[in-house]
Amino acid sequence: MYYLFKWESIMCGIAGIVTTKTNESGLLLESMLRAMQHRGPDGAGFAIGGIVERRDRIEELDFRTPRGEIALGHIRLAITGEATALQPFQSRDGKIVLLHNGELYNHEELRYQLNTSYPFETRSDSEVIVRLVEKFYQGDLEEALVKTLPLLDGVYCLALTDNKKVVIARDRIGVRQLYYCKNHTGGAAFASEKKPLMTLASNRSEIRRLLPGTMATIDTHSIREQRFWSSDMIRSTERITNEKEALRFYGEAITEAVRKRVAGRKRVGIIFSGGIDSLLIAHLVRELGVPFTCYTAGRGEQAVDLEWAIRLADRFDFPLVTRELTTNDVGDLLENIITDIEDHSLNQVEVAVPIYASVQLAQEAGERVILTGQGADELFGGYLWYASIVDQESYQAFEQRSWEDAFLLYKECLEREDKIAMAHSMELRVPFLDPAVIAVAFAIAPELKIKRGGDALGKRVHREYCVSVGIPEEIAYRKKEAAQHGANVHTAFEELAQRLGLTDQDVVAAGYDPEKSVSEKLGSSSRYGFRYGDHHLWKPLPHVQYFLDSIAAPTGILPDLALAQWKAISNRLSIEKRP
Repeated sequence: MYYLFKWESIMCGIAGIVTTKTNESGLLLESMLRAMQHRGPDGAGFAIGGIVERRDRIEELDFRTPRGEIALGHIRLAITGEATALQPFQSRDGKIVLLHNGELYNHEELRYQLNTSYPFETRSDSEVIVRLVEKFYQGDLEEALVKTLPLLDGVYCLALTDNKKVVIARDRIGVRQLYYCKNHTGGAAFASEKKPLMTLASNRSEIRRLLPGTMATIDTHSIREQRFWSSDMIRSTERITNEKEALRFYGEAITEAVRKRVAGRKRVGIIFSGGIDSLLIAHLVRELGVPFTCYTAGRGEQAVDLEWAIRLADRFDFPLVTRELTTNDVGDLLENIITDIEDHSLNQVEVAVPIYASVQLAQEAGERVILTGQGADELFGGYLWYASIVDQESYQAFEQRSWEDAFLLYKECLEREDKIAMAHSMELRVPFLDPAVIAVAFAIAPELKIKRGGDALGKRVHREYCVSVGIPEEIAYRKKEAAQHGANVHTAFEELAQRLGLTDQDVVAAGYDPEKSVSEKLGSSSRYGFRYGDHHLWKPLPHVQYFLDSIAAPTGILPDLALAQWKAISNRLSIEKRP
């Protein structure tokens, strides 16, 4: 049962520190919150040593007076507005304190089931969480959270304390992110982004992400992780082999996923690439009667995504706002993109460019919630290399790859895009990655997704569903390029690097190795997809990656090994160019 009532949905930044240096905890927490203040312009609060304070502005909080081993803080972006929903939330007796970044889709149902004898103080979904934890709490915070988390249908990161220890948790798919590290001053710290932790960790490689479906207990001595959910819990042993049944189950799941994410909204934005995935999202939002605007960006006349977005918006009468980027525009965006997504690898940065520019448009239009079609390719076999795996190996090999890819999206796109949205005071919602949609997608037989014999399209059952709801076949079966190629930004990076006089020959001769710069391979194209297609499309040229390293170095986000290499190579290149 779900409800369409308006509630207080809160997106934000959360942070905390557990330290033996109790006199420093407040000031350390303040610096952490300020490092990601863009995530929460609508209020702030803290819980330090049992003292809880909430204000409309972070500048109004007194971080100097309170002292304690545990300090938790929150900065707030109100998606809908109750001033009474300022965090932290507390249990009635004040023992339990909650920080919450996210939203629950079943909070009204849970509110009804709680059936407490005392009234709720707000319409906030956060209050539902703290009431559940309070119900299960018998002196053990971990045990109470283990009982609470399986009841939550939503996307979130949580932090709770009973002033004895801190427990943090991340939603099942990892749509919201949380990082942690040991604090070099003694103890540990966590935050919604890496930037607040960079001065606390002994080195940047010690900053770790909390995995999806995982909770961690933090005290002054240790950080202990435990899983409360695994992807196998939604992996069905049954197969949907009949196409009509597949279309019905899929249609019900994706419609409900979209409905949950627009319920109570007066309007939403949609990142609209001109492809079938974002087109389906726009179609379903319209069917649900929620006003929306589409946003698209691309570089020059060769940006086919921009061309198709305009064409489809005209055909379906979708409101559309576009931006045509120049190479100079791409260059101007790079420092902000790298700083905001906390990544400098070419494959991450180039995908971010059209999304970042589109989100800027949405911010200028006053959007607070924006939807994306991310995830459909992994669920239904949309990448070209999936078809190659089917032909060269087996359907089973394709299915295993796509399953792994779907549950790596938390670090391959969701963290990147949450940070982009929050940098512009917006919340990103991802209907295709609702656990119910994922469960249905992987129950559908892979033979309904990809044909044998060089299938250049894939996503067959997904496309057929689009046709079944009235999208013309020639549109539903259009072949689409990857975002960075469809938006025509891939080649801009090589052009920008060349403008600075950088060539592969120069940086390789100086000893530059892009593998030392980018150690974590993100995206299936980088991890293995390049083996089945054009290597140049997915593997960064050394001088291009070095160019991005040069932009990233002053921002402070380069990992230690990458920074050391960049300094050494830069010194060698400058020496060689001296007269």
